[in-house]
Amino acid sequence: MESSSGRAEEGGGLTREEEAILDRQIRVWGVDTQCAIRNAKVAVIVLSSEPNLSFLGTTKEEIHRNLVDMNPRMAVKVLVSSASESVGSGANALDSGHRGHVTAAEVVKNLTLAGVGHLEVVFGPASSLDLAAVVSKHDVAVVFGKSVVGINRVAESLISGGLATTVFSSSVRGGCGYAFLRRPNDPAFSKSTTLAAALGSLGLGQIHRPRKVNKMYFLLRVVYAHEKSGGGGHEKGPSLAEKDAILSLAHGEIPEENLRPPEELVMNYLETEEEMPAVSAIIGGSLAQEVIKAISGKGELMNNFYFFSAYGSKDSGEAKVEKLALAE
Repeated sequence: MESSSGRAEEGGGLTREEEAILDRQIRVWGVDTQCAIRNAKVAVIVLSSEPNLSFLGTTKEEIHRNLVDMNPRMAVKVLVSSASESVGSGANALDSGHRGHVTAAEVVKNLTLAGVGHLEVVFGPASSLDLAAVVSKHDVAVVFGKSVVGINRVAESLISGGLATTVFSSSVRGGCGYAFLRRPNDPAFSKSTTLAAALGSLGLGQIHRPRKVNKMYFLLRVVYAHEKSGGGGHEKGPSLAEKDAILSLAHGEIPEENLRPPEELVMNYLETEEEMPAVSAIIGGSLAQEVIKAISGKGELMNNFYFFSAYGSKDSGEAKVEKLALAE
């Protein structure tokens, strides 16, 4: 990171490199979009007791310092919930692996370099995170966690509490990554109160299930059902020890053998909680672009997004879920 002493002599200014980046952004996005980005308020919430943003820093002080170095004009806060701060260092060390939260770091880096005006980074476990106490109102929020049900609960709390108008929730485990979009009053979900909106596609009955997606979607359906039934922790999601239960559940949840997630993919998802950097870069870059679209109002936002490419499977790739068609 370049130190503040190497910046413009008037203090707090941009370096020549940063000015060049800003000029390119204005040419690509237009002045109105760049102004919207500079006025936007974005929250990145990491469901973890460990304030570790990988290459951006491993303490809240280091993260804050590096982000200010990257964009001195950005108003940035790095918060750790009081429940997280009381957790011992031994528990923190087991929280997310030695690489830290790489996907969240990629999103934060991209948004910082894009010139977002206000950024709040919050760390805290889903079970004890008091969102109203630590998160102010934002235009967009991005939630990261290891549990499908856990990130959904936080996304719903952000929407219902009026703390964000657009919420993305995402996770990467090994080479498997996904993201979900949640907006208030989404017509795709307004006909049913039994479905969690952000993950509604994973709870759809078989007749409404989308079919033009890769097998990562069908794996997540099974994991979602497993977590909803009490399996896995809402902090870290299922572990490798739950493989047999998930494979057994897959037969009931996905009766079509050609759509059922193969055991190899189940193993890839369960065997590690640590994020594969290449996949984190893909998901993080995609999410940052979605945040920019949400801020600017330009471009169609993603629906849901599934990706796995690290294992060389013929099913690898990305896909959007089809528009949902709930029964009248």
